[in-house]
Amino acid sequence: MTFRYFTLVVCAVLSLAVVGAPDTVMAQSKAAQKNEQQGLAAVLGDISWGERKDEVIQKMRNAMLAKLREDPKLRSDRTLMQQEHRGVLDRVKAIEDSYIELKGQRSGFEVSVITGEFVQNNGEALLRVRDDVAQRFYFFIDGQFYRMVVAYNPDYLAKVGFEAFVLQTARRYGKPAATEYGSVRGEEELVRAVWNDGVSELRVENKKEFFATFTMTFTDARMLKRLESSKRLVGKGSQNQRDAEVSALVQGLSDSAATDRNERVVDHLVGNVSVDLSDGRPREDIYADIEEEAAAIQAAADAKKSGKGTKKSSSKKTKTKKKPARDFSNIDTSAGGDDLIIY
Repeated sequence: MTFRYFTLVVCAVLSLAVVGAPDTVMAQSKAAQKNEQQGLAAVLGDISWGERKDEVIQKMRNAMLAKLREDPKLRSDRTLMQQEHRGVLDRVKAIEDSYIELKGQRSGFEVSVITGEFVQNNGEALLRVRDDVAQRFYFFIDGQFYRMVVAYNPDYLAKVGFEAFVLQTARRYGKPAATEYGSVRGEEELVRAVWNDGVSELRVENKKEFFATFTMTFTDARMLKRLESSKRLVGKGSQNQRDAEVSALVQGLSDSAATDRNERVVDHLVGNVSVDLSDGRPREDIYADIEEEAAAIQAAADAKKSGKGTKKSSSKKTKTKKKPARDFSNIDTSAGGDDLIIY
């Protein structure tokens, strides 16, 4: 009896172990995913690298609706809740409609703040999400989500210096792994900072000279490594040789004597977050406007270079002043800092 009882107990324990194994594996998988989301990828919320477009949109929708349900003001006002609910559905529809496969067609993105972040005819596509602070571009390659670019609303950063912005980013994500300095209007300034936690990479770049904004580019580091090891072309931001595509348009925007006419071009390139007058218009019409504005700016720039209708420039050359590299090693990561919204 004792041996028989012992055998039954052993069998029961083994059965429970076998039955519980899948649950254990699933729990471990969820725990691993949670740990990954606590690094740079925390910015993605419930969205994970490698997900398909429909999964990403569904999770965006769920997050927006969950935010509504948590709002105490809406719980007691059913009519307002319904209005806000319809607003969320309209916003999700706008995100779905923004989806575009980058197959070489003229879309306007080739001469925009995200130029260099993608490669045409490379199996890539994107979604655009707007909010009051920035635009977010979700990039997919071979159907898998692998990059998010945050392009801040220029008005939001009007009085913010890039080093101050990087400092706030460092307070959130820690000391950057690398920084890069370059010439901005004749001055040696910080132009890029990079973070990498093994799961994700973050590039923060100063694009104020051309686009009046800063960008934060989050990328699936493992996907990026696989693509590069297979010799697959990938966008690399401002270091990409394809920046030449912006050419005359970008050069025109850098003119310090920019007029209201030029500012309309910035709206095309960066995107007017509050009011988008181009919504619903054919892409060809939007692109034609961009080309028209660019031609006008280039003509003015050519005239200035040739000396027609302008004063001769001084023969003195402006020397680049070199600034000491900022040491981010002693950042107090617990400090709250300014009230900038850092993604």
